Amino acid sequence: MALALCALPAFGGGPIAVAVTVAPQAWLVEQIGGDRVRVTTLVAPGESPATFLPSDRQVSGLMRSAVYLRIGVPGERGPWFDALRRSGRVEIVDLREGVELLALPRHHHDTERAEGHDRAGTDPHVWLSPSRLRLMARAVAENLERLDGNSGDHYRRNLAAFEERLDRLDSELREKLAPFDGRAFMVFHPSWGYLAGDYGLRQLAIELEGKEPSDAEITELMRIARREKLSVIFLQPQIRGRSAEIVARAIGGRVVVLDPLAADVIANLRRATGQIADAMGKP
Repeated sequence: MALALCALPAFGGGPIAVAVTVAPQAWLVEQIGGDRVRVTTLVAPGESPATFLPSDRQVSGLMRSAVYLRIGVPGERGPWFDALRRSGRVEIVDLREGVELLALPRHHHDTERAEGHDRAGTDPHVWLSPSRLRLMARAVAENLERLDGNSGDHYRRNLAAFEERLDRLDSELREKLAPFDGRAFMVFHPSWGYLAGDYGLRQLAIELEGKEPSDAEITELMRIARREKLSVIFLQPQIRGRSAEIVARAIGGRVVVLDPLAADVIANLRRATGQIADAMGKP
């Protein structure tokens, strides 16, 4: 859904200027748009989308974009976003529109569906679900075709090819994870709830509601990890997770890096699925 409409800049036959928040979005737009788009990404590699704050120069650059595709990470909130919206110079499109969202877990149990239409407290990592990535790809194609109607066939062809790749990916992931139906894996930050929900797994998170666990909660996490026979804690590279190391040492396990912000989402989901399956061991 467009949050602000404006008179769009003339493209003059050149690429459409698209702004996004994180690298997976940029990759997605490039898969659909090809050489018909020029993508600007706000969050640089290594930065956390939860805490980033764009510079004045970045915001100025956003003002020259035809469209900004938001994804719902906490860093998108704040005065800079309000200023962008009020300017009326950039169309803002929410890529979560029409996508079923999950609530971020508040306790150490399975992630639940978000109720109602309020997106506060929902998991923004929607690109880590092939079924939701398909909906986002269709939204990207529809918006690019609307902005650049003379190249509609280009976007539709790219979308069809992309959907075929997603079909193959979904089949691979289902086959890989089917033997582990109902099994749990432990992460520091709850980034992988959509992948878990799609394929019958349970994500257990150390960090909840953006807070490090207390000593009592760490003790409980150790108990859960032993009960579930977990020996790997997954940690994303943008976050320092001292608690992950503590829990891993206590259960005689190890910390493994799993990056939810890797640009090539299809390759990343294959890699992540392999790592999660390896961590679970035998079915």
